[in-house]
Amino acid sequence: METECKRILLLKGLQPLNDDQFSMVKSLLDSDLGLTSKMKEDYTKVKIADMMHKKFRGILCVNKLLRLLKDIEGLEDTVKTIKNEKRKVMKKYKTQGLAPVKKRKQEASSTVESTSTANKASRPVDDTLVSKKRKTKTTSNNKSNKTQPTSEWVQLGQPSVTGALSPESFSQPPRILHQAPAAVSDQGSQKKKTQNTNTAKSEMMQPTLEWGQLGQPSVTGALSPGSFSQPPWMPPSTPGSSFSTKKPRLKSVPTKASREEGLQTCAKEVMVLKATEPFAYDITDEERKMFHATVVTESQFFRVKVFHVGLKDKFIPKRVITLADYIGRNGFLEVYDVSSVSDVSADRKMEVSSRLIQNANATPKIKELCSEEPGTFVSGAYQVHKKMVLDQCITLYEIQDDTGTMDVLVYGRLTKVNCEEGDKLTLICFELSGDPRQLRSVTHSFIKVIKPRKNKKQQLNPDLYMKTPA
Repeated sequence: METECKRILLLKGLQPLNDDQFSMVKSLLDSDLGLTSKMKEDYTKVKIADMMHKKFRGILCVNKLLRLLKDIEGLEDTVKTIKNEKRKVMKKYKTQGLAPVKKRKQEASSTVESTSTANKASRPVDDTLVSKKRKTKTTSNNKSNKTQPTSEWVQLGQPSVTGALSPESFSQPPRILHQAPAAVSDQGSQKKKTQNTNTAKSEMMQPTLEWGQLGQPSVTGALSPGSFSQPPWMPPSTPGSSFSTKKPRLKSVPTKASREEGLQTCAKEVMVLKATEPFAYDITDEERKMFHATVVTESQFFRVKVFHVGLKDKFIPKRVITLADYIGRNGFLEVYDVSSVSDVSADRKMEVSSRLIQNANATPKIKELCSEEPGTFVSGAYQVHKKMVLDQCITLYEIQDDTGTMDVLVYGRLTKVNCEEGDKLTLICFELSGDPRQLRSVTHSFIKVIKPRKNKKQQLNPDLYMKTPA
């Protein structure tokens, strides 16, 4: 995709421009690419394309050029051509992303069909085809089983889970449950009958205690003599059915936001935790706005940059939405188009553990930041210990928590934020530098100031309101 985007940028975008139009493009790019006057005179279209592709990776370089060319007179056809080429690339990679999913579904369907066929082939023959000799033997065994519980139930004092809960057994109850009460041979004594009955009852009831101790469902009702007139109730034979309806816990709850890289075409269903207000992050040539958000799945959480403020109405806390055709970069999911976000049914609820939500909203300790890799992007709320204005465009804050202190360098538009010592700073998308170890604002950084609460009521000085004598 990188190569195709660069091809669109150079051959479909810059190549058709005349000298005046190309000069306009270079002038509009001087702040983004750091072009000096000499560079704007000497650099060719190929060199500018290389710089743009390096600065704005993937489809972003095409989007950047479109924003520049749409306002230049006489380039309507060029803009239309670029949009068509971009649409082809996006469609191509979206299709490629979905193909493996379809293939897996087909393979799964084939596996299910083959398994069903094998099961049918392995079924036993009908009882009507069994020889008389085998019927006689079976009848004899059934009679002997009447005098004592089957070996499956009395072995080791526990029920046979395989026999009792296998899906094949749900279609009809075990034969022992339909038999008449146990009869005693003419040769047995009344004393032996009483002993056998007591032993059978004891062995039947023993699994109830052991299963109950393990937190498993009680089988008392299934084994009581009164229930032998009808088969015990069994759960539906659906895949994955279980006696326990309790939601399984996650084996490990992530403490850091999950990362994805590159264009992601497969849909991801997420629940919104929080979102900032839209803010202007670039006002050099035209005002551009964005907002930050945090979303979760049932097992992960993500940081999101949304570059279309019209989507703010969809990023409402606790709402479940679907993300697709977004770009993973530097630990964030970047959303550019309205079509990348879609609503889910209003009845859709997502079960998310409180521990996962807590980790998604947590502020990393300063001591932990000292061991993170340089270039990591940090979000959190910290107390301001000191403030120093270095010049008109740079402000230095010293933040602290119970594990240490760290400097925060704020540049450009964020220096106008009204923050003083004692306030709390909510920092979003601040980059961690290596040497010296500090947090620095970048183009997409966001700051929110939390002022300390004032005293409930201050006593008024009555002398201030006394009238002076005439």
